Amino acid sequence: MKNPYSDETFLARWLNNDLNDRERTEFEKSDDYQKYITILNKIEKLESPDYNKKKVFNIIRSEIQEKSKVRTFIPKWTYGIAATLLVLIGFFFFFDNSTSYSTDYGEQISFKLLDGSEVVLNSKSELKFKKSNWNNDRKVKLVGEAFFKVKKGSDFVVETESGRVKVLGTQFNVNTQKDFFEVTCVEGKVKAMDNYASNEAILTKGKAFRIANNIVENWETETAEPGWISGETTFTNTPLKQVIHSLENQFNLTFDKKNIDQNMRFTGSYNHTDIKLALKTIFVPMEISYTFNNENHIVLVKE
Repeated sequence: MKNPYSDETFLARWLNNDLNDRERTEFEKSDDYQKYITILNKIEKLESPDYNKKKVFNIIRSEIQEKSKVRTFIPKWTYGIAATLLVLIGFFFFFDNSTSYSTDYGEQISFKLLDGSEVVLNSKSELKFKKSNWNNDRKVKLVGEAFFKVKKGSDFVVETESGRVKVLGTQFNVNTQKDFFEVTCVEGKVKAMDNYASNEAILTKGKAFRIANNIVENWETETAEPGWISGETTFTNTPLKQVIHSLENQFNLTFDKKNIDQNMRFTGSYNHTDIKLALKTIFVPMEISYTFNNENHIVLVKE
């Protein structure tokens, strides 16, 4: 049977996004296409520190060029390429040796890390860490919000998209989203900073630090565990955008926000048990009307 692809380097050119429109269209209609997409999607999710996409691509391309010389009814090089990709996936999963925890809407989970440090993860959040070399490099990656009770020992680092926290045995809360980074120290001492180390602060008990839309803020707060752990989320002069994001994560909601100013600030709290009371508590004082467009979509309008 004729090779279904135009030349021996077809898959290499596809991986490098060099196909012409006709080749791309025909390939996307083939049975093989979705198989390769699935494999590559798995590779994209790997986070091994030794993972080098360019190196992997070169290995795959080399295999393609070598194995594509054999053609049968089901081309042998197809199996060779797939096998190469699967071996690479297995290799990186083996050495990645990572663990992750995540939560759904309105969900919280608590767990212990390898050194006995405790973490409580808030709704729609994720935490990842590497098991390998943990004793020498205690580092976790956080998306969302979490409360940490860190055991004393070597340095402990929390990395996020918008900033980092470095501690040495303490209790603290981290809330992070795109363009938002907030740290509150409950016990001990922490160092909070953006990812460029251009803004940083040493926080002790009752101190808080925030970077929101490139604005740096420091303030004092209560020293107890964050209220969200016991079912009540509290805000201190927080941009409304972050308050709405919290409501979305807690109650599985979406909001039409185009008719309000999301930079407005809110101070107060809402309870997790009653969605209507939560909306009233936040939006009535801010003179914002809210209307359910359907069960999970709300339209906001400034009065």
